[in-house]
Amino acid sequence: MRLKQCFALLALLASLQLQATELNGSWQLVEGEYLDADGKMVSYQDVGMSAQKVLSDQHFSFTSMRGDKFWAAGSGSYSAKAGLYTETLALNSFGEAKGAQFSFRYKVENGVWTNSRWKEGKRVEHEVWRKLD
Repeated sequence: MRLKQCFALLALLASLQLQATELNGSWQLVEGEYLDADGKMVSYQDVGMSAQKVLSDQHFSFTSMRGDKFWAAGSGSYSAKAGLYTETLALNSFGEAKGAQFSFRYKVENGVWTNSRWKEGKRVEHEVWRKLD
């Protein structure tokens, strides 16, 4: 392999690693909204939603509460490339099949992770997370 091609490959690998590692750590849900079963957008703040998510290089886990009651939990693997974050479920409390995937457009700036999930051209979920560590 030529030297120029080696440098290009190393630069690509470094950028992919940077994208994954910028998400590593613990995150606290700050705000968000989701589309409910009736097609109504529901604010997380209005229903007292709180959550934490932890990500390693390839895996995620989250727990969420609605007020002081358990709401949902899930874990599995994820990928983050070119502004697209995709979770692949291994375990969850909300009835999705193992291997179900959820993809979000995302960005991370100054310790704030913003993501939005779209379905059939309509935004169905939006979240803002603050990095804890």
